Amino acid sequence: MSNLSIKNKLRFIILGTSAVVLLLASFAVVIGDLITFRRQMVADLLVLADMVGTNSIAGLTFNDSLTVEENIAGLKANSHIVLVHIFAKDGTKFVSYVNEKSQLDNMERYFTTVNDYYTYHNIPKPEKDNFKGDYFWESIHVDILKPIIFKNKIIGTVYIQSDIKALKDRFFWGAMLVVAVMFVSLLLAFGLASRLQRVITTPIYNLLKTMKAVSEDEDYSHRAPKKAKAHDELGNLVDGFNNMLTKIEMRDRELSHYHDRLSEMVEQRTAELQRRTTELAQARDEALAANKAKSAFLANMSHELRTPLNGILGYAQILIRDKSLSTHHKEGVDVIQRSGEYLLTLISDILDLSKVEAGKLEIMPTDFNFSTFFNGIAELFKMRASQREIAFVYKADANLPTAIHADEKRLRQILINLLGNAIKFTKQGTVTFKVDYNQGKIYFGVTDTGIGIAKDELERIFLPFQQSGDIYHKAEGTGLGLSITKKLVNMMGGELHVESVLGEGSTFGITLNLPAVEDSHFVQSVAEKPVIIGYKIPHAQLKSYKILVIDDQLENRIVLLNLLTPLGFEMLEAVDGIDGVDKAREWHPDLIIMDLMMPKMDGFEATSQIRKISELKEVPIIVASASVFEYDHQKSLKAGCNDFMDKPIKEGELLELMDKYLNLQWIYEECSDGKNISDVQEKEQVLREPSSEQASILFNLAMMGDIAGIEAFAEELEQSDVLLAPFAKKISTLVNHFELEKLQEIAQQYIGESG
Repeated sequence: MSNLSIKNKLRFIILGTSAVVLLLASFAVVIGDLITFRRQMVADLLVLADMVGTNSIAGLTFNDSLTVEENIAGLKANSHIVLVHIFAKDGTKFVSYVNEKSQLDNMERYFTTVNDYYTYHNIPKPEKDNFKGDYFWESIHVDILKPIIFKNKIIGTVYIQSDIKALKDRFFWGAMLVVAVMFVSLLLAFGLASRLQRVITTPIYNLLKTMKAVSEDEDYSHRAPKKAKAHDELGNLVDGFNNMLTKIEMRDRELSHYHDRLSEMVEQRTAELQRRTTELAQARDEALAANKAKSAFLANMSHELRTPLNGILGYAQILIRDKSLSTHHKEGVDVIQRSGEYLLTLISDILDLSKVEAGKLEIMPTDFNFSTFFNGIAELFKMRASQREIAFVYKADANLPTAIHADEKRLRQILINLLGNAIKFTKQGTVTFKVDYNQGKIYFGVTDTGIGIAKDELERIFLPFQQSGDIYHKAEGTGLGLSITKKLVNMMGGELHVESVLGEGSTFGITLNLPAVEDSHFVQSVAEKPVIIGYKIPHAQLKSYKILVIDDQLENRIVLLNLLTPLGFEMLEAVDGIDGVDKAREWHPDLIIMDLMMPKMDGFEATSQIRKISELKEVPIIVASASVFEYDHQKSLKAGCNDFMDKPIKEGELLELMDKYLNLQWIYEECSDGKNISDVQEKEQVLREPSSEQASILFNLAMMGDIAGIEAFAEELEQSDVLLAPFAKKISTLVNHFELEKLQEIAQQYIGESG
């Protein structure tokens, strides 16, 4: 229908509307007539039944069936009467009349009582006093039941069955009349539509003709004709179309005026666009340069700060082994170690923040023992809270899973930051640590009764280097803990919120989705080693192992020389990459310790050059660098290095790597009774091992670098159980040598064995 012309569409609409209206009207008239005729037919049959009943009173009264038969025989004149029964008072058939000419196969003619009819129609028989008469419509006939009343008593019943041929004939002729009326009406409507549609189609065709002329000639001076008195919608359409043509014609003239200036305008816009593009490119380059400068600054800052720290902490490790130092001097060395470790923590916080902002800090989830993890943290801060004389409450959900899959290091960092702040800012009262678990989601809540946070500072406390509280508390921290905590929580897909009232306390809440693990094992077999004083030479012809140190910083080389020379290693120094390659080719060292950032030739190129020397292809090369960026780690391994150490160098880590690549047999420091420490330790370990909770506390203290806390913890272990005294002495020995990573490894061993 969409492709029909508007002329035919109008005809179709008019004819369709007329047909629907006529059909509905005719249908209503025919249905009304049929309903009226049907009612009249029932009324006539009821009157006929009354007449037949009245004429049968005498026959029923005197039991004269012949008289009644003669009475109803007169119904033969009505061809529509199919069947008549006269029932006696008791409901039995008295006489019957059957129209033999009827071709209806009617089983009702064989019914013998009135009850048979009610049973057949499945309706209850009315009481005698209420029986006024009934009628039943069937598909091909109508049945009438009428009581015969004499002296206000029912003495019988008349049953008349009539066909409905008259009703069907009336319906047929009514339908024929409707068809005839529809046909004549539609013819008339078609004629009228054909003439009247021109009133609408003529203006439209004129518009189409004008539009086609404008399109073909591209001449906007054409106008659509309009009747003078046409002010209807079509007239307005024609006026609007002509006005549109007038405006287009005027704009066409204006465009012709601007045609000569178009090239000049295009050139101006092009020049402006090029200028903007150049500015945007310059801004982009400046942003990239700023980002590179930031990365370069962080790399240089890390290198420059870690380099002197390597000397400070390295010499602290060397001096702590000096048996001639007095107690006062040892305490001074401990201060140097703690201060250097604190400065190293500050550098690490800044780099962690930078990595988070750059999207380079990754979450590394593993399976670990959840209960031991939380119990260790709770015990750690319970001890720290008691040192500040405040209460610490730990509330753990009974449904906590035994093990979960998450980044243990980052989760520990988050909780230590929050609990550490809570204890730091609480002078008196209580710090509450709450852990709830529900359908895989874990809620951590840290509530304190400390100094609180003002409303205007709630948003700023998560910014880097921002702190709340008084001057004293601000001086205790770096202002990076909460910033890193919030970013770590976001990276782990969690939510961090804070509620605080100034002067009353604060509540920090974290919700994380941490999936439970059905079965996990976290055993790490890490052998603790006592103080090393030398090594055994495996071959008689070999006097000592030769170690080449390639580093442009004198203090770094001196630290390594003073650490390794007393152990019996033959040491040689190289001041840059070129010098290192030459000395390696000439000296043939057994192991090389390589710095990365050096003048003339860096460590990457020096390693590559050394690997090209056939005699040095298998020599172990260990990187000792102040760079903490992962790409430097990977780049050094690709260049041919075997392993990587971060500066400041830790004695334990260095000796472990040397043992790994040289397969050394260490000689340990002897006890005062002349026995080897390893033998004594073997016996001591039989006495008692720490529980998983105690090991977890030790691990958390070592991770935080809390030297004083570790010493207090070792003293508490020794006082609480005499069988733990050997283990406590080990802790004291390692913490005096600043072997924090060794302490972490030992603690993890006992955590895993208990888990």
